[in-house]
Amino acid sequence: MKNVSQPSWQGDRRTSDIEIEGIRVQYGRLVALDHTTMSVGAREFVSLLGPSGCGKTTLLKVVGGLLRPSQGSVRIQGGSVEEARKRRAFGFVFQDATLLPWRNLRGNTKLLAEIIGGKALDDGRIDELTELVGLKGFEKSYPSELSGGMKQRAAIVRALAFDPQVLLMDEPFAALDALTRDHLGEVLLNVWRGQKPVLFVTHSIEEAAFLSDRVVVMTARPGRVLEEVPIPLPRPRTNHLKETREFFEVTRQLRRLIDQAQRVAGEEVRA
Repeated sequence: MKNVSQPSWQGDRRTSDIEIEGIRVQYGRLVALDHTTMSVGAREFVSLLGPSGCGKTTLLKVVGGLLRPSQGSVRIQGGSVEEARKRRAFGFVFQDATLLPWRNLRGNTKLLAEIIGGKALDDGRIDELTELVGLKGFEKSYPSELSGGMKQRAAIVRALAFDPQVLLMDEPFAALDALTRDHLGEVLLNVWRGQKPVLFVTHSIEEAAFLSDRVVVMTARPGRVLEEVPIPLPRPRTNHLKETREFFEVTRQLRRLIDQAQRVAGEEVRA
């Protein structure tokens, strides 16, 4: 595959902002993750891709300090997960936008920044992000008046409004229709622009290929890293990229690996 030169804001793996080492998560007799090791570089966009139930969301929760692993360790910018949480290093975006129904869009996007207070509450930054995601003019609208895509855009603004050091995203576009999902992928890249590391969970091969600097393919349960795939596609990216041969080759490689991940798990179960 032809390697295309990247702009200066392409993800940087020379320094790792997230270091995951030997993670194992076990619930009773069920092993969700086993010996999972990977990293996310400074300013790098990394997607977790794998069969349903392979532990992608579980790993994201471990990284964000929402779940304690049975074994292994996670380092965030050289420190512990607990230290990162105390300094509010994480911005989270989940599949459900979870906007407060009694707050308008502006109030919802400011919520986390208000809780943190101080320099985090930057009205100018919130205004800029709101315009970047295409929500300018809807600031006074309530969640009941917004489409699913608009709610997810608001969730992205809320997560980025206090300028977190790390962005964790768990299938944020999975519940949306294909056209809205494609559009929000472009919106996310336009807002991100390589400013911080992103760990992104998805079931979509095309979404992973379009968004990422690197895709980590995991095996079916127990989840392990099967292979890490660099994505040699130019940035900035628009949805026209999906019509190219280079994009097709990347998705074909990822699809082969997903098939392999499912076979590996099946062979281990039979053994």
